[in-house]
Amino acid sequence: MADGRARPNPTDVTRVEAAPVQGFVGLTLCGRYELHGLIGSGGMAQVWDATDLILGREVAVKILHPHLSGDEAFVTRFRAEAVSAARLSHPNIVGVYDTCSDNGNEAIVMELLDATTLRTYLDEHHIVDSDTTIRIGLRLLDALEAAHRAGLVHRDVKPSNILLCVDGRVKIADFGIAKAEDQTELTQDGALVGTATYLSPEQLLGNKIDGRADLYSLGIVMYECLTGRVPFQGDTGAAVALARLHSVPLDPRRVRADVPADLAATVMRTLERDPDDRFNSAADLRAALLNTSVETQPVRSRPAVQIDPDPTDPGESFAKSERKWLYPALFILLVATALVIAGLLVRETTLDDESSGSASSATTSVPASSELAIADAIPFDPQGKGEPGENNQLKANAFDGDPKTAWRTEGYDTANFFGSKKGVGLGLILEEPALIDRVLIEGSTNGWSGSIFVIDAEDLDGVDPATSKPTATFQDVSGAVDLDLTQLDASQRTGSSVLIWITNLGSPQEDNRHRVEIAEITLTGSIATN
Repeated sequence: MADGRARPNPTDVTRVEAAPVQGFVGLTLCGRYELHGLIGSGGMAQVWDATDLILGREVAVKILHPHLSGDEAFVTRFRAEAVSAARLSHPNIVGVYDTCSDNGNEAIVMELLDATTLRTYLDEHHIVDSDTTIRIGLRLLDALEAAHRAGLVHRDVKPSNILLCVDGRVKIADFGIAKAEDQTELTQDGALVGTATYLSPEQLLGNKIDGRADLYSLGIVMYECLTGRVPFQGDTGAAVALARLHSVPLDPRRVRADVPADLAATVMRTLERDPDDRFNSAADLRAALLNTSVETQPVRSRPAVQIDPDPTDPGESFAKSERKWLYPALFILLVATALVIAGLLVRETTLDDESSGSASSATTSVPASSELAIADAIPFDPQGKGEPGENNQLKANAFDGDPKTAWRTEGYDTANFFGSKKGVGLGLILEEPALIDRVLIEGSTNGWSGSIFVIDAEDLDGVDPATSKPTATFQDVSGAVDLDLTQLDASQRTGSSVLIWITNLGSPQEDNRHRVEIAEITLTGSIATN
C-alpha cells in the first residue's frame, strides 16, 4: 500500500504555481533543517524530505508558497495554529515538531512516515472493503476525539490528509493548518475546488462550526471508501457545494449492494445537513461503528491469517443482497431442529442401554484451555550492540502476576527505532510445549505496534522476525491487546516459546523518548500432545 517516503501532506489542490525547486536542495532552514528532496507540492505548500541536524532525525518540512508566506495576517494565523497542533500528542495524529521562518520562507516541521495517502490508495484501487473502512474510521475518530477535547477542529478531513502507514497505523495530518487557511481558501480562485468535495454544509455557508463538521467530512471519506465515489458530485466546486446544500445523498447500498445495512445507515447519519441530526461527538460515531455487523476488533487485534467468505458480487441487486441472510438462516434453523431431535433420540437410547446393562460408548475429550506456565523470558534485540537484550534485569516483571511492575524497551529518538533496527522484543519460554489459544498483553497506552511468533524451539537462536511469517499482528495498541489464535491451524500456534516482536514504539513518553512497557503477559492454551 505504501509508495515510499511519507507525505504529511500536500493538499489536494495543485493549481497554484509552486515555488521553484532549484536552490532548495541542500538548503538548511533556520540553521537546522537540511532539505534533501521534494516529496510533493499542493496549493498551499511544498513538502520536503529533510534532516533535523540538531536531533539527527528525518523530518518532513512543509514550506508555504510565496503568495502565502508574503501575507502577514495569514502567516500569523498559520504559526498560531501550528503551535496549537503541536500540542496534540496522539498515535493517530501526524506530529508537528516546529515552525520555522528563514529569509522569507515560512515552514512547519512535521513527522516523516513511511506511508501513502488514502487518496493515492483510492485512486489506484477505487474501493476499500467494509472491515478496513471501519478500522480506518475508528483510528481517525480516536484522533478527532483527542483534538476536539483540546478545542481544535481539523476543518479539512479528506483522503489526502489521511496517511496509511506500512506498519498498519492510520494517521491524519494538517491539524490546525486548515483554520489558518480558512479565510484565504474560500476567496481565492481555484482554492475551493480541491476541498469543497469534503467540506460540511456549515463550512460552505460560513457558519460557526464545531467537531461535527469533521464527522461530516469523515462520513464523506467513508462513503467514498465503500462505494468508490463521493456522495455529491458536480462539474465545478460551486456545483458540488450546491448539491450538498440542496440534495440528499444516495444510500451507499444503492451504489454497492454488499455494503452492510447498518454501516450504510451510520454513514448516512454523518451526512445529515443539519449538525444537530448527526452524531453528537466522535465518541458517539465510534460507538455506532463498533456496533455494526461487520466483524471488527479495534482493541483486540486480529490474527494475521484470516478465513474470509467469498466477496459479494458488487453488481448484484439490492433485493438479492437482502435475501442472502434468509436462506442460511432457514438452513441453520432446520439443522438446529434436527440436532435437537437427534440429541433426544441419543439420550433415549443411552438411557435404555444403561438400564439394560449394555456396553457404554467411549467419548474423546478436548484438552481444556488454561493458563500456561512461563519458565523464563528473554529480551530479544538481534540488531543491538553490546550485551544481548534490553533491560534484562526487568524481564521477570512481564510474567510475575503483578501489573504494577513491567519490562520495558530502551528509549529511542523515534517510534521506528531511528532506522537502526527492525524492532526489539521479548521471548517467553514455556515450561512445556503447548497449543496456544490466546495471548493477552497488558502494557503501554501510547499506540505501539508489533507481531507475535509461536516458535517450536526452547530459545530464540536463529529467529529472524524480518524474514519469518508472524502468527498474528497488532497495531495502535492502547493498554491491553487480546489475541485470539483459535481460528488458526494447530501447526501455526504450537510451540515451546512465544516472541512478542515490537515494530513501532508509538508516541513518546514524558521524557520525549519512545519506548514500550509490558506489564503482564498471559498465555492460555493446552499442553501439546504427541
